[in-house]
Amino acid sequence: MEKVMSPCISVCQYDSKDVCFGCRRTKDEIGKWSFYTNEEKAQVIKNTGERRNVPGEQPTKFLR
Repeated sequence: MEKVMSPCISVCQYDSKDVCFGCRRTKDEIGKWSFYTNEEKAQVIKNTGERRNVPGEQPTKFLR
């Protein structure tokens, strides 16, 4: 399997459930990304495709 690259697009702003508005990973997933296996990374990316930010919320926190 080819190395799974980070889906980060350098937005790094989060909703109230700590889901990034840019890549839709959680803060926990972002923090652990470099420790995940390729299979775990692929699963995280699959999950981000099914994840949405909290309706009505706008980006408020900048952490980059």
